[in-house]
Amino acid sequence: MLIISSHIEIGQWQFDYCVDVEIIQDISTLTDTCKITIPRKTSWQGKNIGIGDDPVIKRGDKVVVKLGYDGNLKTRFIGYVKEIKAGMPVTIFCEDSMFLLKKGKLTFNFPGGDIRSLLDMIMPEGITYKTPGDKSISVPQFRFTNVSPAKVLEELKSRMGLFSYFRNVTTGNDVESVLYVGLAYWTDARNTETFQFGFNIIDPYELVYKRMEDIRLKAKAISWQRNNTKIETEVGDEDGEQRTVHAYNLTLAQLQVYAKAELERYKYTGYRGNLETFGEPAVEKNDIINLIGNQYHPDGKYLIKEVRIKSGTGGYRQSISPGQIINDTGNSTATPS
Repeated sequence: MLIISSHIEIGQWQFDYCVDVEIIQDISTLTDTCKITIPRKTSWQGKNIGIGDDPVIKRGDKVVVKLGYDGNLKTRFIGYVKEIKAGMPVTIFCEDSMFLLKKGKLTFNFPGGDIRSLLDMIMPEGITYKTPGDKSISVPQFRFTNVSPAKVLEELKSRMGLFSYFRNVTTGNDVESVLYVGLAYWTDARNTETFQFGFNIIDPYELVYKRMEDIRLKAKAISWQRNNTKIETEVGDEDGEQRTVHAYNLTLAQLQVYAKAELERYKYTGYRGNLETFGEPAVEKNDIINLIGNQYHPDGKYLIKEVRIKSGTGGYRQSISPGQIINDTGNSTATPS
């Protein structure tokens, strides 16, 4: 029988137990979150953990959460304490390294140029960031007044459809929180893990398998121009679920072609929803999940949009939401031998 293991570091405090840990990772949001619940009477070196005039845990303390089985731990969260809620028990609310980018006020005029030039201007010291490969993303002129770096990233998503989020990247024995800015899915430093129906998938019943021809979608496409005006258009099924896509400096005709191509990426035959698994093999948002089916469930490989991790008295589980399908011919309904 596997024994759940954990190691949590908050500031100077370290412990190997907790009542409950819940981590939410999602590529569509700037900030991943972690909620840690501990007994109210827990103390460290005679000090109260989270309340009082001189608590051990304070807002802004660095947080590292490692989870696993039988002492084999993997870093599942790196972030900072946002808020401590006293009660029975004590609840500690944490945000990932985006917490650091929500501080400070920037006022500057960006003349336009490469995305890296903009990030160099706004990133605090110590933040490591990556953009997609060697491809240069061109950013138009922007004027920013009294905004945090996180607000700039929000504006990049609103204006250009650029995603920004932190991922835990392992190099040797070290795990670093790295900011990614670019298209929805980061192609570097991601893992592929296999889950099999009837084996290590606990609950597949919130997964829905849909065929391409049954999907009704429409796309609202927005293209910001060099003069900071915008062009908008809609394509697809009038009664369909809406998706919003962004582009930069396209004509109306070009934008319509682009929107139709983007819409086709959402119209795939495959799974939507989420499935529940044990805590291992551990996956993160942007990893690849390889689903092995049976006579009731087709195979398929998908990029992971969201992961919800829970560990504590109720066990160690993951709820995984598949996103974009990455294999066009692998949707087999064959039963594994």
